[in-house]
Amino acid sequence: MAGLEGSFLCLGNPLLDVSAVVDQAFLDKYEIKLANQILAEEKHLPMYPELAAMPNVEYIPGGAGQNSTRVCQWMLQVPHATTYMGCIGDDEFGSKMTEVATQEGVNVRYLVDAATPTGTCATCIISSERSLVANLAAANNFK
Repeated sequence: MAGLEGSFLCLGNPLLDVSAVVDQAFLDKYEIKLANQILAEEKHLPMYPELAAMPNVEYIPGGAGQNSTRVCQWMLQVPHATTYMGCIGDDEFGSKMTEVATQEGVNVRYLVDAATPTGTCATCIISSERSLVANLAAANNFK
């Protein structure tokens, strides 16, 4: 598949999925309902570093557009066949998202907003249920 480099471009709202198996006490602590999807409030912000410190944490570059870009990249199997653009913060989560997406072969071109944290989505897993808490943050700041 020669000549496919740069053949797919996507612009979106990048969110780093911070995914971990948790218990009901964790959900209760942050007033999160099982199998629910919500936007983060101020009371939820401490949960992201707490999830990141868990031994079973996984980091997955996400947001609908970035997910589509990653799937396209996986299907084409040509380095940099895909390019993804969006806004992230100048922080550890932004670095992790850049690292993982780049390892997957995606040519990421993030605008870095030093004043706003990277958008994240806490994926709290209990058994087969997921509770999602999205903190859009810098994902909303692409200019």
